[in-house]
Amino acid sequence: VAARTATASPASSSRAVVMTSYQVGPAASNRASCKGCKAKIDKGALRVGTVTPGPGDYDVTSWRHLECQKHPKNLTSLDELAGFSGLDAVDKAKVEAWFNNSGVGAKKRSADEVESVAQLNPKKMKAAEMKKTLKANGIDATGSKDELQGKVQETVKRAAAEAHYMKMTVPQLKAVLEANTQLKGGAKQELLDRCVDGKVYGALPRCPQCGGGVLRVVYPSQTGHGGQGKFSCPGYYDDDHFVRCNFKAEHVERLPWVEP
Repeated sequence: VAARTATASPASSSRAVVMTSYQVGPAASNRASCKGCKAKIDKGALRVGTVTPGPGDYDVTSWRHLECQKHPKNLTSLDELAGFSGLDAVDKAKVEAWFNNSGVGAKKRSADEVESVAQLNPKKMKAAEMKKTLKANGIDATGSKDELQGKVQETVKRAAAEAHYMKMTVPQLKAVLEANTQLKGGAKQELLDRCVDGKVYGALPRCPQCGGGVLRVVYPSQTGHGGQGKFSCPGYYDDDHFVRCNFKAEHVERLPWVEP
């Protein structure tokens, strides 16, 4: 059931009541633009739709990146967010973080917070310290000491990359992504996340089947995946013609990441 709020409509409207509902899901194409940051929403990127009645007998949906959508005050439960139940586990976790933080996307860390994580030395940390660090970064803190150390090492590596890229402007982040033939659309946080992922695990290659689309990946867990997961090709545009592709794989060789 989608959350709806009712307000009185103007006298000229054909409807007496304006109902607003919300939905979430991966973008079906890259043709829609975000009403928040005005950038294109990449195919497959999580987006939130605000649905309102149009001037006729139809609804109008305004789309925003998840990171650009403020938490609607009248959305009191994820059960009221249409499309949430159909998301995969990774996307559900992202939406839950957005919903629970009651703001725009997940809570952003300051440069000092990121830098402090980047300076940690897991080899000198006790198990309790590693668990505290992992929990603070929203990562599963269970496992043996060696497993905890591996998770913290990966967290530190990601924090170092984040500290490097969060100082950059949007044009600079896009330049890095372009140099690595990665997608350049989306809000700044999406660009930052893409750069961090590429820096740590390597660039996503073009599809070996169609040769046009840049592969997408869904990781099986937050850490320990080594940049491998469920890969798929979103297809690509050849001029105005969209070329579909059904390529899927669970292991793909990532490419060396370059700094322009």
